[in-house]
Amino acid sequence: MEEINKKNGGIDTRRVGGRPKLARYERRNHHHKVSYNDEEENIIQYKAEQAGKPDDVYLHEAGLDAVVQAHMSDENIEQLRDVCGMANNTNQIAHQANAGGFISVRFKAEQLIISLTELIRRILRGRGLSEPTSELVTKQQEEQL
Repeated sequence: MEEINKKNGGIDTRRVGGRPKLARYERRNHHHKVSYNDEEENIIQYKAEQAGKPDDVYLHEAGLDAVVQAHMSDENIEQLRDVCGMANNTNQIAHQANAGGFISVRFKAEQLIISLTELIRRILRGRGLSEPTSELVTKQQEEQL
C-alpha cells in the first residue's frame, strides 16, 4: 500500500466498492444472435408483457425452459426412408421400361404404385408400418402367396 501511495504522490487510486466479480461458472460468455420478423417480434413482446418481464429476460428463460419438439418422429423418419426407397425403385422401373418396353415391367409398376399409395395413406393417417390400412393391398398380398 505504501508503494502505491509513493508512486501516485500519496493518492490511492485503487477502486473500492462496486459490483463484486462473478464466479467463473456464473459468467455468461456465450452470445447468440437471433432475428425475428415484425409479427414474431410482436408475439414475443406480447408474451413477455403477459409474463411481466422484459423481452431479453423472457427470451432467456424461454430458451432454458422451453420444450422443443422434433420436426419428425422416428417412425415418420422411417416412413420417409421407405418412400425414398420406393422412389428409387420407381426410377429403376422407368429405366427398364425405356430399355425393354413398358409391358415387361407393367406388373412391377402396378405393385409399386399400390405400395406407394398404401404408404402415403399410413403416413397421413398416422398408423404403424406393420398394419395394412386398405383391403386392396391385403387382397393383392394374399394373391401373391
